[in-house]
Amino acid sequence: MVINVKNIVLGVGIFVVYLLMLGYGIEAFYPGPKYEAYCAPGSFESRYPSKLAPGIVPNCSFSAALQAQENACYQAGGGPVYNYSEAGCPISAECNYCNKYFNEAKVAHDKVVFVIAVIVGILTLFIGYGILSVEPVGSALMASGVGAIFYGSVRNWENLSNVWRFLLLVVALVLLIWIALRINRQKKKAWQFWK
Repeated sequence: MVINVKNIVLGVGIFVVYLLMLGYGIEAFYPGPKYEAYCAPGSFESRYPSKLAPGIVPNCSFSAALQAQENACYQAGGGPVYNYSEAGCPISAECNYCNKYFNEAKVAHDKVVFVIAVIVGILTLFIGYGILSVEPVGSALMASGVGAIFYGSVRNWENLSNVWRFLLLVVALVLLIWIALRINRQKKKAWQFWK
């Protein structure tokens, strides 16, 4: 068996360009949420203001009420935004939910990216299988289909439960084994024909 370096280079090139095209294509036609659209710069500050009035050194005492406001805000998925006294001490906190809303939008976007990537990946896998006799295009498209499924899964992996992760991996494994068996049976039949 002679290894054709040109086919390997072309196959790797097709694979890389396909995955880049998939990622940028999804973002071009279905862009993800931008953090700046949810959280304005400076939405969150430290517990103490960055600029104090000249000559004032804050001497702030512990406030159980402020601590309760902070804890309630964090538990609700927000981030506290503080109001300060003239001495620069935090006296109350309001809850800003921009991070929570951004993360919810990102999860929804990743779910759609997952569905698109898996559908496109399966289609590409079968197209590559169908034109496998034209090398390196067939093999590169099959690898690209697997790569697309992997890309979509990685984008949405943290949003899936362990059961869905397991089921996704079982389906992918069965599909890959089925294609591998079909390809090798065809090669075996062709070899027996020429024998």
